[in-house]
Amino acid sequence: MARLAWGGAILLTGIGTATAQDQQTEATGTDETTLRVCASTQEAPYSTKDGTGFENVIAGILAEEAGMELDLVMIDKAAIYLARDGIDEGICDVLIGVDAGDERLLTSEPYYRSAYAFVSREDRGFEGDEWQDADQDGYNTFAYRYHSPAETILKYTGRYEYNLVYQASLTDFQDRRNQYTQVEASRVVSEVAAGNADLGIIFAPDAGRYVRDSREPLKMTLITNEIERSDGLMIPLQYSQSVGISKEKPELVDTINSALESGRERIEAVLADEGIPTLPLE
Repeated sequence: MARLAWGGAILLTGIGTATAQDQQTEATGTDETTLRVCASTQEAPYSTKDGTGFENVIAGILAEEAGMELDLVMIDKAAIYLARDGIDEGICDVLIGVDAGDERLLTSEPYYRSAYAFVSREDRGFEGDEWQDADQDGYNTFAYRYHSPAETILKYTGRYEYNLVYQASLTDFQDRRNQYTQVEASRVVSEVAAGNADLGIIFAPDAGRYVRDSREPLKMTLITNEIERSDGLMIPLQYSQSVGISKEKPELVDTINSALESGRERIEAVLADEGIPTLPLE
């Protein structure tokens, strides 16, 4: 998956929110006037407990464009659990920001495309837009999020083992066995800004607002190529993002696609305000 789960300048009204527990205690019947979207309380900048994550905002736009009321169902877990604990449990019908073609769900037409990126301090003068460019003199310490292609990049450039102790420090050496351990996207960027990491490697939407808001001028460079593993498997570093829809609600696909089209300019404005670099949709 492109990411492991997901603006302040845009305010929405009329957004209903509820906890997953509240939803489970209500009748399971739904009507066609409510768009039930599951979102994580722990996935900034995509989704936040107060509903100001950029994908929370996009959910509101889709509901408005579809003429529906938004029921934003907040789940107090990382976004990787939303399909299992939200869609599969029947407490919501839609997830914002899944990889196009995600086999667990029906997916809408893609609404933006982005890529993994290098984040560097502008005063370092980093150059390069291919994953191999991480292998440069003077770049020895790397910040990244776990379970991402960044780990493969570092292994293939021979920097992984050297970096392990530093990377573990980003989660205060929390044990990764039998639990989901993750580095916050904001921490990846702040480590680069502070000079503790020479380079960050991260999915660009994870980092957009933090690069934008950094007091230390930062540079974000999208990676343009793919990784070919030693077994010949290709690992893409560019991903198209769609809206995920429950397979039990196929009638919502056309509704969501229509809302994405009519709300395209509004959604593009959210992404631009968030500081997310995008690529042409394929």
